[in-house]
Amino acid sequence: MRLLAAVDIHSAADVVVAEATRWAQRLGGKLSLTFVDEYEYSAHLIRDPAIRTVVVQQWDQIGATNQAELKRLLDLIPEPTRGAPVYLRGRAAEMVCEAAKGYDALLVATHGRRGLDHFFLGSVAERIVRRAPCPVVVLRLQEPEKA
Repeated sequence: MRLLAAVDIHSAADVVVAEATRWAQRLGGKLSLTFVDEYEYSAHLIRDPAIRTVVVQQWDQIGATNQAELKRLLDLIPEPTRGAPVYLRGRAAEMVCEAAKGYDALLVATHGRRGLDHFFLGSVAERIVRRAPCPVVVLRLQEPEKA
C-alpha cells in the first residue's frame, strides 16, 4: 500500500509525521511525504536586474531550506516504511490532490477550526477531502492555543 501524507513544514509537522507513520505501519504500507510551497514570487515583474537576481536567489534559498526540512521529516519515518519526499509549488489543495493520483490513500491533518477561524483560514483538508482521487484519512490535531 502506497500512502502519501501532506505536511505543513511550518506547523506541527513532527506530530503529523508521527501519526501518519503509525497509520502506515498498521497498514504495512510505504509512507511518502508531500509539502506544497504556496508562495509565489513573480520575479519576472521586477524591472531592476540586480534586485531580481537577489529575489531569485532568496527564493531558491527558501526552497532549499524547505526541501531540507521535508527530508528531515522523511528521515523520522523508519526505513521499512519510508517512501519519498514530494516537494511541490502551487495551491496546496490542488497540488496535493494531483500528487495523490499514484497512491492508495492520502493522509492529511486538520486543526478542526470553526467559526471565524475557519471562515478566514479556510480548510485545506476540507478541500482535499472533496477533490482527492483516492481515500483520505483525516488526522485530527489539537487546535492551536490563542495568544
